[in-house]
Amino acid sequence: MGTNFPDDEENHPLTRRSFLAASSALAGAGALGVGAHGVSAASDAGASDEFLNWRAREASNVWKRGYRGRQDRTVGLTDSGLDARHPGVGPWNGVQAFVEDGEVKLTKPDQNDVEREKTGDAESFSGTVGPGTFATGEETYHEFTAPSGVAELDAELSWSPNVDATNDLEFRLDEKVTDGWQTVTRAATASMPETMSAPVEAGTTYRFVVEVYVNTTTTYEISGTYYEISGTVETYDPSVVFDFVGGETTPDTPKAVGWYDPGSRYGYHERPRDPNGHGTHCSSIMGDSGRATAIDPDRVREDEPRTALSAVTGNALAYEVEAEQGEGVYGSAYGDLIDLRIEGPDGETRDTSATTSDASTLDNNVVEAPADRSGTYTVYVQTAEGETATAAYVETVSVGAFVDPDATVGDRTAGGDQALHTGVAPDQSLVCFQGLSAPTEDLADQADQFSDVFNLRAVNMSWGYAGGLPLGAAAGTLDTIPNAIKDIAEAGVLTLAAAGNAATPVNGNGSPAVADECVSVVATGPLDGISAYSSGGVAGVDEDADFTSPEPDDAYMKPDVTAPGGYVTDLVDAAKTGLADAPESDQDPIRDYTGKAGTSMATPFTTGATGLVAQAMEEDAPDPLSLPAPDDTTFDDVMALKQVLLATATETAFTAAPYHRVKAPEYDFGGRDPWEGYGRLNPGPAVDAVTREITEGTFSDVFGLNVPDDERAVAGFVRCGRGAFDVSVDFSHYSGGNAGATKGDPHVDLFVYDAENPAQHGEPNVVARDAGLQGSPSVSVTTDESKYFFVVAKLVNVPGAVNGDDVQAHVDLSFDVTRDFVVSGTRTDDGSVFTGGQTDQIDLDVTANEAVQVRDVVPEEWGVETDYGDVARVEHDPDRGVKYVYFSPGASDDLSVTYFAEAPAEAAQSNRYTFGPVQARPDGSSTWFDVSGTSDANTVVAQST
Repeated sequence: MGTNFPDDEENHPLTRRSFLAASSALAGAGALGVGAHGVSAASDAGASDEFLNWRAREASNVWKRGYRGRQDRTVGLTDSGLDARHPGVGPWNGVQAFVEDGEVKLTKPDQNDVEREKTGDAESFSGTVGPGTFATGEETYHEFTAPSGVAELDAELSWSPNVDATNDLEFRLDEKVTDGWQTVTRAATASMPETMSAPVEAGTTYRFVVEVYVNTTTTYEISGTYYEISGTVETYDPSVVFDFVGGETTPDTPKAVGWYDPGSRYGYHERPRDPNGHGTHCSSIMGDSGRATAIDPDRVREDEPRTALSAVTGNALAYEVEAEQGEGVYGSAYGDLIDLRIEGPDGETRDTSATTSDASTLDNNVVEAPADRSGTYTVYVQTAEGETATAAYVETVSVGAFVDPDATVGDRTAGGDQALHTGVAPDQSLVCFQGLSAPTEDLADQADQFSDVFNLRAVNMSWGYAGGLPLGAAAGTLDTIPNAIKDIAEAGVLTLAAAGNAATPVNGNGSPAVADECVSVVATGPLDGISAYSSGGVAGVDEDADFTSPEPDDAYMKPDVTAPGGYVTDLVDAAKTGLADAPESDQDPIRDYTGKAGTSMATPFTTGATGLVAQAMEEDAPDPLSLPAPDDTTFDDVMALKQVLLATATETAFTAAPYHRVKAPEYDFGGRDPWEGYGRLNPGPAVDAVTREITEGTFSDVFGLNVPDDERAVAGFVRCGRGAFDVSVDFSHYSGGNAGATKGDPHVDLFVYDAENPAQHGEPNVVARDAGLQGSPSVSVTTDESKYFFVVAKLVNVPGAVNGDDVQAHVDLSFDVTRDFVVSGTRTDDGSVFTGGQTDQIDLDVTANEAVQVRDVVPEEWGVETDYGDVARVEHDPDRGVKYVYFSPGASDDLSVTYFAEAPAEAAQSNRYTFGPVQARPDGSSTWFDVSGTSDANTVVAQST
């Protein structure tokens, strides 16, 4: 049991979690900035890329490689819902799933002749609870027996007082079974009242459960209504889910291919609706088709005013756009202290977007609105409220009209219409599991069936337990979600989870992000700076670990990666839901967009990217790196997919230094940082890692700082037989409009990972690494078997420049094979979890086909005992953050050495540390070769004991 919430900008400090959407005051806000590139006065091909949504610009790098998602594969989410009436995340194919007798079944509610009739009120209860306990919570129970002639129960929990959501109760329905109680459904939306609907069976005993954590003493009331169901529910074969695949993609091609509401298969949620808007927003980020904001290239106007607003200009610039009813209008601008506004033909304001002072210096301000009537719409670029006219400066502007969503496929196909607000995987199908923990538990219980029916590749969980506990140690006892995520992974589905918005310096990740099988995601602004509200720090003790043992079984750290989730002053634009309980004819067109910020928004960006990487692995990766069809995908395949995402992420300690808020990561030489994990997610390089073969010889490539258009890494795979190979990167030159600002060669890190064997928990398995402080790293690797390796070069720093600067670094990457030197080795130590100051005995065995010298690579935070063992000397390399441990036995073709390392003792140094790989050098040679399979990761927990 536990408390869950969709993660948005912040959570109330007195509650255990909150369920928040961006406030209406912030909903239209964007960041101010000055565009770095020139813009043509008019465009025949649509809007210039710099005016499009940030995520669409980055995702388009993957689309150009041929991956937009697959219609016969889904990414899913457990969330507040999905409004499939919105063209960006619909249409819906009419398929609803439900679970009956442990079997996932499919129906089409619109085809069923079913009536739901009230039979009477359920028994009511009341009581007093509180104040509760943060870690374990308290529960109050009320038993009852369902009467005859009923099939469903609607129930409501209300309470008082509820001042400023200080009290936050949860509501659960349990069914009595032979060996105790089994949860039927749970309501945990952080709203008051909490409501739920569930099937019940006459004569069966149930109980209402009121869950309370940290609250003031509260009086509550429970009421309910029974219903009977008449008619029949027709079920369908799973082929109905994708029966449209293979035909021409049209505006009517389904986007939402499944709907699951655990509360009721007959009631209100029999259609994809979203009473909160959070799930629709997340779905749009994952896979919006762009149909609602597809730009008509014939009605785009682009301008370069490059002027201050003043009394001469009337404190505003005005641009007229003609639009027909059913279409839409947009404005996008770069500048300082400007607001945007769309005015309709009747003079009424349709949308506004206000800027504030922000660290994002290159993000544009955007407004958009559906055209509810035909006529002339006016886009105003005006002085920000409260600012003097002379302070406002307009750099560049793009305005235009959207085509009717019913006449476009948006960005689903390469030949579709360019869209303003596309999702990361615009052609991937979507499936929603309505609710938070309850559908997650159901998904886990029937994971194989759900995976097979919906061809599910990844599931998004933008919710969690606020704050977490120190190191997440109680995650396995607080709730069942970590084990549920493990079950989901074993069914072949990767979970992506929001790290949380606890906004504390060292709070860890809560559940579900705490689960070792998932990818925990932290939010950044558009230039990779970590948002102040994001959770981070030490977290993640394995729920299966036995910490009563003198040697704990295992531990891991969180978070895993970062992705764009927005600042509170620079929100993420995505689909806005309509009124869930009103038909479209009774409300504004359900085609609008809104802004929210949170790790909730960063997570679906990562989930959408996961869909693209999974597509690349399934369609074009070599067999050892490929992803099987969903029904054949295993736990190991899921961990392989996770490794690709983590291994191609890049550190941001230098490139995003001006933009980090409160939590500033340190350079970790490819290791896990407490605030950003392995770094910023990189969809393009992740796809390259599994599809781009690097053959012997040299090729040129480029990465840069002008994100999102530039990519942050260069990646590919190599296949090597038994023997040795060399990989090197040589910096060639800079290009770009700000190249003259650079003050030296770039820092480029080079990594070789074992592509076929991820490390534990799906973490990157480092085979070799080198820090190229002057842009030219190189590694030499030996392997005693034929296998595949990922090669990833990462841009770590450009002296004198940061993200947002127009600087590209050109490099030459070389790969050469040598077959006459073979080394194998093993590493053993005392465990994988250490308390501060604890000593670890490390034993290395190395065998070579000629005499070699051996050294090990130790994190600089760890001490090395030189008075015991076989240590000859220790050399510190502060630039790489490592120590090299040399051994006394000398050169031999068969070496066994022992040494002792001491874990760092400070609580702030709790982290996951990479040892190795072991390096061997032929006697008389100056080249150190990294020995494949000799890396290891150890976790240090808290302070010294």
